[in-house]
Amino acid sequence: MLSAIESYFSVLMLFGASQAVLSIYLLTKDKNRPFSNNILALLLFAWGFSCYWFFAFIAKGALFSVTLTTFIGPMLALTLFPPIYLYIKYLFNESKGFQKEDHLHFLPIYIYLIFTFYLYFDSDFSIANMRHHEWFKIRRIVCAYFATIQGPFYFFKTNFLLKKWQQKIEKDYSEIESRKLEWFKIINYSFAIVFIVGGISTIVRSTLVDAYYLYMGYHAVIAVSLFYITVIIYKYPLLFTKNESLPEVFQINEPLITDLKEVENLYEINSSDEKTDDKDLMIIAKIELVMKEQKLYKNPNFNLNDLAESISESRNAISFALNNSLNKTFYNYINELRIAESKIMLSDKNMQHFSIEGIAAQSGFKTMSVFYRFFKDIEKVTPAVYRKNSLNS
Repeated sequence: MLSAIESYFSVLMLFGASQAVLSIYLLTKDKNRPFSNNILALLLFAWGFSCYWFFAFIAKGALFSVTLTTFIGPMLALTLFPPIYLYIKYLFNESKGFQKEDHLHFLPIYIYLIFTFYLYFDSDFSIANMRHHEWFKIRRIVCAYFATIQGPFYFFKTNFLLKKWQQKIEKDYSEIESRKLEWFKIINYSFAIVFIVGGISTIVRSTLVDAYYLYMGYHAVIAVSLFYITVIIYKYPLLFTKNESLPEVFQINEPLITDLKEVENLYEINSSDEKTDDKDLMIIAKIELVMKEQKLYKNPNFNLNDLAESISESRNAISFALNNSLNKTFYNYINELRIAESKIMLSDKNMQHFSIEGIAAQSGFKTMSVFYRFFKDIEKVTPAVYRKNSLNS
């Protein structure tokens, strides 16, 4: 009976390993991939290799390497959980590599490797002698129990970070970003099953319960999870591409003195009343120049005093010019520029992962109510409808 089950199970293990290889390829084929893809690929390698190792263990023969098992077999348990947490940590982080403190998560693996090579050297470089070393069995037991402790630790740590990201996403991002967390929640809970079953198998090794069945059980969960991840990567490739970040909210810079003087020189300004219209046009030209070059309106705290300082004109002169030449108040003029900026972002397919709320904030609006009111007044449709129409056209 067991041999029949093992036959079917070995196929499942080989299938899981093949899914890991396919997923790693899909995640790493793009040179401009996010760093989180590399961590997920590391995670898949550990899980996939674990499936292959169990497949080879069942099949025996040439596929099963005693040397490889002796060196890294117990280590596989230590590699199953840390990458889960690190993937979520770097999912929305544009880091290009590990932070120094993250190596602590792999410290047990580093210690394991050092200790394993010590056993190998102490056994006269003989695998056979190493397997009979007095510390060989202790190494395996320590790894098994440490992995049993690792499981719940990383599960709760990852779950906490998932909730933290979820709160941020609900505020600043859209449904596409939420999917990045939703599918991984399933993976995190599936590996809760892995550490529960794996922990039980570690504890019951010396009892009447056959731990072999439990090993088969949690490897089955790993194989199914690998298939699920492959489906997600293939079905939603956008979730595994680098986000185009929006520009930072613009900070007020020094006035463009040279350019502003050039604008002034275009108008022969004097104090006579008949030249008032020319002066207004000159002020409008200066305003449009700094808005185009510096995009001051993207600062949500930008006010008339800031504009006056930027173009070296008085508040009254600016207000008069806007009213006289454009028939607009400063408030309306700035918010129209913000709406124009938001329309560019709403129409950009590379910015689909940003929510309307996030785009409004990046355009310079402090509150959503003002954004929606101005947008509807100008475009006669809501931002959501405008985005849908723009992206579908």
